[in-house]
Amino acid sequence: MRVVVFQGQYGLFKKEGLDLSMPAIQTCLGLYAVSEQHDYLLCAHFDSDIGLQQNLREIKNTLEAKNINMSSLKATVFGGDGKQSYVRCSPPSSHIGNDIVSFIKAQGGSAEYSNEYYSGVIPKTFNFHYQKGCGISEGQNPKDFSGASQQAMNLAKQRMRLRPAEYSLAHAKMVDVSRLY
Repeated sequence: MRVVVFQGQYGLFKKEGLDLSMPAIQTCLGLYAVSEQHDYLLCAHFDSDIGLQQNLREIKNTLEAKNINMSSLKATVFGGDGKQSYVRCSPPSSHIGNDIVSFIKAQGGSAEYSNEYYSGVIPKTFNFHYQKGCGISEGQNPKDFSGASQQAMNLAKQRMRLRPAEYSLAHAKMVDVSRLY
């Protein structure tokens, strides 16, 4: 099954036969988490700290609906820019990654954060991909976007009309795209 998770979206997908990409377009952070007890992959593509705790609770509820506890997860949060972003006249977003890790750990899960894939004076985009294993690559490739649900793509286009700094609480609400695939 081909899946593309755009910014402001998350989903829980069965790993068997999954071909997933999560390409970054703007300053974003990615989350992927696997459970040794379940055959699911959780992916989330954050682009704002507005409503972050509510979005994390929604993701937790999605997991619990499939009888998956956050305590069974091993999560990796990546992306976001570090202190070098001040050179670009924008505040760092790495605190979002640290807040996500703190939330998961507070639920008993295992999580780590690295801003390796989106930092420095010149921003570098990332693409998380899953196909029989997890990987992260830099740069954009048109095939990372291929096979996306048209509805998921339209939701992403609407979201990207604004910069994350311009979001209201309603704009910042993340969408579960699991049902679209």
